[in-house]
Amino acid sequence: MNQGYLGRDWNEKLPPVCTKCEYNLTGISSQNCPECGVNIYWLDVQRNARKVYHDLRQTEDLNDLIDFGPYVGGASAFFILFFWLIAWADGLGRVIGVGFALMAIGCGLQIFRSKRVPEWARDLIEVEPKYIKGVINISLGLLLIALAVFLPSR
Repeated sequence: MNQGYLGRDWNEKLPPVCTKCEYNLTGISSQNCPECGVNIYWLDVQRNARKVYHDLRQTEDLNDLIDFGPYVGGASAFFILFFWLIAWADGLGRVIGVGFALMAIGCGLQIFRSKRVPEWARDLIEVEPKYIKGVINISLGLLLIALAVFLPSR
């Protein structure tokens, strides 16, 4: 896409959109948005297009992180239960287990970063975000923290 926009060449992978109303500015010659009338600053429009493109590309990485969450949750359960069984290190196992459970929650929460992609660009997401798996990771982490807190001492 190497066409003239706003008096300059547009070399970004996404079309230029108004930073206020998200109106597609492709081919306009005015310095004001035809939709909302705001003054268009080309560098802001370019920065916005790059940010949206970056957020779009992150979706696949976020799904990989979501897929990793259950392994972290499994490590949490292992530390909590294994150290609980060898009663002398019960407290250490709970602390390590809670740490891993918090990481599982963090893995789950990451998927909601895909919501930063504006509505107009959501059709460009190549890999659908795994929202259900994200919620499962969060639930698993919370369940493991409850287990660590409420598991009776031996």
